[in-house]
Amino acid sequence: MRRLTLLAALLCTACATPQNNYDPLESINRPIYDFNSGLDQHLVRPVAKAYSEYIPPPLRSAVGNFFGNLDDLFGIPAALLQAKGTAAAKSTGRVVLNSTLGVGGLIDWASDLPIEKQNEDFGQMLGYWGVPSGPYLMVPFYGPLTLRDSSDNLLRLAWGPIDYIDPLAGQIAYYSTYVIDLRASLLPLDATLQEQFDPYSFVRDTYLQRRWFKVHDGNPPYPLPLGSDPEHGSSVAAEAASDTPSSSPSASEPSKDAQ
Repeated sequence: MRRLTLLAALLCTACATPQNNYDPLESINRPIYDFNSGLDQHLVRPVAKAYSEYIPPPLRSAVGNFFGNLDDLFGIPAALLQAKGTAAAKSTGRVVLNSTLGVGGLIDWASDLPIEKQNEDFGQMLGYWGVPSGPYLMVPFYGPLTLRDSSDNLLRLAWGPIDYIDPLAGQIAYYSTYVIDLRASLLPLDATLQEQFDPYSFVRDTYLQRRWFKVHDGNPPYPLPLGSDPEHGSSVAAEAASDTPSSSPSASEPSKDAQ
């Protein structure tokens, strides 16, 4: 899920905003973004490029499938808590099939059937029930989040595989593999980010729009008011932020984001 969220966010083209309703911590977030960017330029990106160039595609695919299977697993309770029985059933089917015949999730047989990936998470679930997004956060060594979306990361940290890996070196190896695999999937988007006048605002605004669409299953009740003007923002960018067709059913009751 986290891979698709970041990938879709960076595919958008959003205008930089002089003010953002969701970013009261901008004076702190920007230096953290600069730190993350420097770390990416000098370490993470070169390793991700080497990973993409020298690791055989079947092995890279297996790594991505493994983490995708974990997304499906955590998506089951997130879907159930939104009363999305069909989504929960599909995610359950994917986990059962891929964890058994797929050798612990290394092979994605479910997508070939096809059993569609549902991409539900706990941040989206909280938004469905009207919990505000809270402030936008740029997290060191990680990237963009909101306070509400951090719930998904905390739950994965508490009950995900990393909690059962020992010693510390194994945990570092697990997280490093996740980060490098994720970064490698974003390499084609580097040029788009470099073309932005203000990359920080671009990442922030497209991330927030993407999450807005996710909470409302691709059919939000109104455009996300990013700036001081409620009408601010490009409708084209807002439309591009969604990977769900506009005809997809929305939540039974519109959720509320932070205003």
